[in-house]
Amino acid sequence: MAIAETGSSKQAEVATEQTPLLQDQNGAGTATYGELTTQDHALTGDQDANRTAVEDSTADDTAPGTGIYATLSVLLVGVFISQTDQSLVIATYAKVASEFNDLSAGSWLISAYILAQCVAQPLYGKLSEIYGRKTCLQAAYVLFALGTLGSGLGRGIGEVIAARAIQGLGGAGMVSMVSIIITDIVPVHEVGTLRSYVNILQTTGRGCGGVIGGYLTETIGWRWAFLVQVPPTLLAILLVQWRLQLKPTNVSETHQTSWAKLKRVDFIGAFFLCLTVGSFCFVLDRAGTGELSLQSPIAIAFIVTGGVSLIAFIISGNYAVEPIFPLRLWTQRAVVTNYAIVALQTAMQISSVAAVPLVIQATHDLSTAQVGAALIPAFLGNTIGGLLAGYWVKRTRTHKPITIFGAAMGSFAMVLCITTWQGEGFFNFARSLVIFPGGFSVGVVSSSAFVALAAGVLPGEVAIAGSGMYMFFNIGAILGISLGSVVYQTTLASALPKALDGVAGKETIIRRALQDVSYVRQTDDGLRALLVPCFVAAFHNVNYMGLILSGLSVLSAILSPSSRLLVPKQSDDEQQEPLPRRQSVDTM
Repeated sequence: MAIAETGSSKQAEVATEQTPLLQDQNGAGTATYGELTTQDHALTGDQDANRTAVEDSTADDTAPGTGIYATLSVLLVGVFISQTDQSLVIATYAKVASEFNDLSAGSWLISAYILAQCVAQPLYGKLSEIYGRKTCLQAAYVLFALGTLGSGLGRGIGEVIAARAIQGLGGAGMVSMVSIIITDIVPVHEVGTLRSYVNILQTTGRGCGGVIGGYLTETIGWRWAFLVQVPPTLLAILLVQWRLQLKPTNVSETHQTSWAKLKRVDFIGAFFLCLTVGSFCFVLDRAGTGELSLQSPIAIAFIVTGGVSLIAFIISGNYAVEPIFPLRLWTQRAVVTNYAIVALQTAMQISSVAAVPLVIQATHDLSTAQVGAALIPAFLGNTIGGLLAGYWVKRTRTHKPITIFGAAMGSFAMVLCITTWQGEGFFNFARSLVIFPGGFSVGVVSSSAFVALAAGVLPGEVAIAGSGMYMFFNIGAILGISLGSVVYQTTLASALPKALDGVAGKETIIRRALQDVSYVRQTDDGLRALLVPCFVAAFHNVNYMGLILSGLSVLSAILSPSSRLLVPKQSDDEQQEPLPRRQSVDTM
């Protein structure tokens, strides 16, 4: 690792992996791994022996103690709530929009949240450096609680959409801040393991949200689907205040006034960064829903706005004393390659998963519940992949091989879909397992890429770079949904007229097939035989696109820098010199 340079020249620090990634000028870091796993700073002989690290990459480490897991359990409450909300809204947004007689605006209940997340996520890293991790995490909870309350009490679709945006601002920090705090309190080789536990809660929350949301909407109304989230969010705020005890990440948290902290915030850079991300993501999101053509004046206006804002952000970043997102990060290989890996793999998986229900519903007579169950292998793969990556990094102290393997598994999943999902009646339980490797790949890279990022940047930049990575997860999701939708619909629009050439009522059939996925199952055998190959071809074209995205992800993983996460060996009778931190990072 390396030490962050300030305006004055500093003598190089030396530290073992037990040293927290972020420290202040007075040496007071966050609550460290050692501090949370021991009850007293004075070590007995047995405790000192437990601190002894081994140099062999396959040797066992001291496992995280109860203090670490107690801290993590508090943090996971918010993670579960935020992820449950995302799938909950997917299950209820049509009902919400229908009640306000504006079904066309229903997709904005999802888009407003995602766009707000993308805009806010890169800000949390730097703000947590200024105001502290705990303060920013609680601010995220408060924003989420206010947005949730507003969504449940909204008197019109516009109010609910605005409240969803506020929810997104809070949700952006509820997960990213947890990962940042994990890097503060455990050694870097343990980060992957603990983040895999976070990933399990995320996956579980997303899996439960749809069921909970659907049940509450059908029984007591959609408003309660939002309102029931407020009490557990308030509980999470209280738990964080009571149980989360972290030392300041830098001297400003305790020695600067509120005004002094406020003056450190790069408001100009934050504004242009938010405008840049928001403009481009808006175009991607709306183009994916088919509501906005890239040639339309509105799309062009947003693209131009985003481009001008990007230039302004770069200029302001060169003059800001403490830029909200330092430009030098974009010159570091660890940042660029790992951002690309997570965005591309997420886009690959989201595009495929979004197309699976469409092709199954169009070609098989299955209930909505059965179609939803078809996605379970992908969720299981995501969980297992995260756990495996965390275990690999902990045992081998390397991250690059498992990242390359994870990215390659995404390509393997796309090949399986192309070769096994063929013709009418292709789907069964055994063949549903072919989407397992896709979820597995995302689970692996989401864990290993974060470790690679934390190991590849300066200690003082881990929080900022980490929050940026979460932004790219969301950008990848938007990109995957948009590209997948365009490819799927374009293929159908081209294939259906050719397949139905000479069929009476051709235009009506095409229109109904594009509007209602269940229409294909309602047609006679002869017509269905013409329609089904078109939908299968559309799905396969999405897979081909995913294969390209995953291939680029593999290339990014190969080009990413490699580092070995070693801990120096020390014994009872001989203290070895600790490993010096790196004084530089790999640049492009």
